[in-house]
Amino acid sequence: MKLRARIFSSRSWLDEDGDPGRPQTVLGVPVTERLGTRRDAPGALVQLVDGRYALTGAVLAVGSRRQLERYLRRRGQIADAAGWYAEARRLLS
Repeated sequence: MKLRARIFSSRSWLDEDGDPGRPQTVLGVPVTERLGTRRDAPGALVQLVDGRYALTGAVLAVGSRRQLERYLRRRGQIADAAGWYAEARRLLS
């Protein structure tokens, strides 16, 4: 049985990660497509070359489509980002 590395992660966005509104790489993995851009603060929803998705901004969340949808659903109650999280969920659908 082959062990898999943890594929979902979240943490604070760091200055050395670059521009969260227009990331070129996320955790060293190239971005293949920007699916959406947050308008009220720096942030984006992107797809990575390895097939995962990433939500960038004050917090970075990276995982499969399903994992990111769950994360967004749980975090969707946060008032200052509720609109962006709802938009990101719609873009993932």
